Order: sequence, then C-alpha cells, then structure tokens
Amino acid sequence: MIAAPQPLAGWRLRQVVADTHQLSKVGGFLYVFGWAVIGWLGNVLDFAPVIALAVGGGFLVLAALRWAMRPPDAGDEEQARRWLRRYAFVLPLASVLWAGVQAWVLLDARFGEDTRMVSLIATIGYATVFANVYSTVRHLAAVGVGVLFLPMLVVLWSLPDVRALAVAMSFYALYLAGALVRSHAEYRRRLRLDEALREQRDLYEHLSRTDSLTGLANRRHFTACLEHAATRALRGGAGFTLMILDIDHFKRVNDRLGHAAGDACLQALADRLHRAFPPPSCLLARLGGEEFGVLLDGVQVDGRALAEALRHDLAQHPLDCGNGVQLSVTVSIGIGTFEPARHGDADGLYRAVDLALYSAKGEGRNRVHALAGEGA
Repeated sequence: MIAAPQPLAGWRLRQVVADTHQLSKVGGFLYVFGWAVIGWLGNVLDFAPVIALAVGGGFLVLAALRWAMRPPDAGDEEQARRWLRRYAFVLPLASVLWAGVQAWVLLDARFGEDTRMVSLIATIGYATVFANVYSTVRHLAAVGVGVLFLPMLVVLWSLPDVRALAVAMSFYALYLAGALVRSHAEYRRRLRLDEALREQRDLYEHLSRTDSLTGLANRRHFTACLEHAATRALRGGAGFTLMILDIDHFKRVNDRLGHAAGDACLQALADRLHRAFPPPSCLLARLGGEEFGVLLDGVQVDGRALAEALRHDLAQHPLDCGNGVQLSVTVSIGIGTFEPARHGDADGLYRAVDLALYSAKGEGRNRVHALAGEGA
C-alpha cells in the first residue's frame, strides 16, 4: 500500500536551522562596518594601530566564518542539532568582541563624545537585531543581547557623570527583553502555521494518489509511475514488469452478498497483495472496479512465479472479509516485462498485458497468462 503521510519529523528543527543562518549570515559584516566607523571617528590608527587592525581582522574573520557555516542541505535531526550547537557558539563571538570595543570606547579618554555616542547607537542596533531578528532560537538571541548590553550597562553605571544615560539604557534593556520574548513567540506561531499547512499539503497529495477504499495507489498515480518507469527504461535504466489482475466473477459477490461485502472483499485482496508484493520494489494499485495493477521494479524479478504463487494462495486460502465472512475467490492475471523495441512506451506495454489478462479469462480464468516469449 502507499504509505500514509508521516508527521513532519525534524522539519521544524531544520527550518529553524535554515532561518537562523539566512537571517544572520551577513550580520557579521555589520560589525566590520561599525568598527570601521569607530576607528575613523576615533582616529584609532593614530594611537593604537596594532589593536585597530587586530580588532578589524577579528571582526572580518568572524563574519567570514559565519557566512561559511552553511547548514546541512539534508540529514537527520542530530545533524541539524550539531550544526546549531556549533553556530550558537560562533554567532555571539562578534558580539563579545564588540562588547570589548564598547567598553574600551567608554573608558578610554582618547575617544571623543561623538565616537562614544556612535558606538552606543551601534550597540543598541546590534542588540535590537538580536532581539527582533535572531529570534529563531530564544536562548541564542538572549545570549547575544546580554553579551552586548550587560558589559555596557556595567560600565555606564560605574561612571557617575552618565547616570541618566545608564538609566535610559537600563530601560531599553528591559524593552529588548520583552521584544525578544514577543518576537520568538511570533516566530513559533509562524512555524506552527507553516507546519500545519505542510501537513495539509502532504495529506492532500497523498489522497490524490490513493484509492480511498483499498489504500493502494489509484489509477492516475499508477499510470504516472508506469510512464516514468518506461521513460527510464528507454534511456537505458532498469527494466520493469507489469502485472494486471482481475477477480473472477466478482459480480456474483456483489449480487449474492451485497456491495458492502464486495468492498470488504476488495480490501482483503489489497491486504493479500500487499503481503505478496511488499514495497518498495513493488507498486500496487486499484485500477478500477475489481481490477488491480502491480508494477515490479527490476527485470531480475521472477514475476511469473510471484503471480502463480499469488493465484495458488488465493485459490487455497479464502479472503477474510470480517464479521466471520470468508470468501473464496480466484484471479486471472496478465503479466509482461517491458521491452522498448517491442512495446515502444508505457501504453504499448499496458495494452499488451491487458490483452494477456483477457486471454487468461478467455482460457477459463484462474490462470496466469504471460506475454509471448515470457513463458506463456
């Protein structure tokens, strides 16, 4: 049977990873720009050229490292968690370096008031970005805001002549804390909505490919897979075998026992087919009414033997249709392996196997009829 859509296991974590990198991958270069402005306003190259170059180089290396740490394109949840742990270590490093720069600018008298004000504005901006943009991982955003703001607040409160500024920054820190909580909650709501939409999409896609009564593939999906297999074989890929089977005298079941019993019979046969032709190398479908299709991947599969085994099993073991009802049924089967030169395309093979099925019925039913040259 077609497997039911599975929960989006790991999707949320992978989305968090992708969003975190997408939102923050260029952010490291903002620190490079900020330090260039501070260095220019404060004439740092004049009195501390080595430190100026070292700090600038540090910001540039961290920015490049953040850009280069691409999340895994695919993989399990553990891979995503490992990447996120590594990135959570790298991401705040530029903030740590900036916090040191901010403390230096506030405490060193060689920096003027204009430089101090610009550095404070930059710190506010970086912390605001962490609180409102990097909210994909709450503790990561909190670390970034804390690293940027707490050292600055400690320095400001230690300077008696800027107490008003220290009070204002303290209030802004409280605002950032609230903004961080709100933005993270909003991001989680968006994730839940996206996840629900994806689940609905996967469910609808599954239903569009599935026969509602038996849970097997429907004719439309089976035809698409058959055409894909034929195209692959025409390009030199693996061969495949097509089997079409029909329940003999199924109308008698409906006439004698009713359509409910007929539906139960079809469901029981679908279960028997699923045991006889397990996925993933086999695709099972209800083609319509009491007709079923089996697509066997690989020419090495002895489809004729599998078809005969199914036919004998059905003839010897009645179908359990529930409520104590046991139905003995037989099937007629047409089978053939795709040969590009002979069949041309998927439709050519289908017509040939369908004719083989009708030959099996015409010869008395309860038999397997293979295409000419395949042991018919």
